[in-house]
Amino acid sequence: MRKLPLVTAVVVGLASATLIAPAAHAATVDVTCAGTETVRYDPGLLLIPQTVHGDVTGILAPCSSSDRGLTTGNYQESFSTSLSCATLLAPRTGARVFHWSNGQTSTFTFNRALNNVAGQTTVTLTGDITSGEFAGDTALEQVTFVTPTTLQCLNPPGLTALGPGPAVLTLTHP
Repeated sequence: MRKLPLVTAVVVGLASATLIAPAAHAATVDVTCAGTETVRYDPGLLLIPQTVHGDVTGILAPCSSSDRGLTTGNYQESFSTSLSCATLLAPRTGARVFHWSNGQTSTFTFNRALNNVAGQTTVTLTGDITSGEFAGDTALEQVTFVTPTTLQCLNPPGLTALGPGPAVLTLTHP
């Protein structure tokens, strides 16, 4: 009868082993780039909101990628909105297309959040690659700018540009 406790222990142990969740798979980084971003405003931002056209230019270099042909990238984004120096930190949504050195593109649809601490404005863009190379990946881009001063916003031409500021982009496959 001494075998019964041993058999019970083995059965309970095997049953417990089947209930253990499989190990989680780590996300795979498909692209990591350093670079710079510059934003230009026309007309320049003042303290009073006005309709402004913005142009964003990004240079992504160097990049490391799961695609060995991808070593650099760039993007341009244009937008028009009512904006002032006081509303510069407002969140917004948007999309930009990364143009890669391998001739491919990736469309990044994002939500933008800004944080202003100790004289630096950090722009964080989070979202997904919705088409092109790496479609289905999640994307995170962070850009840091020197925070503009109120004096830049008092009189025309106002704040006409931010940057260039350092940027880091990461595309991750879940």
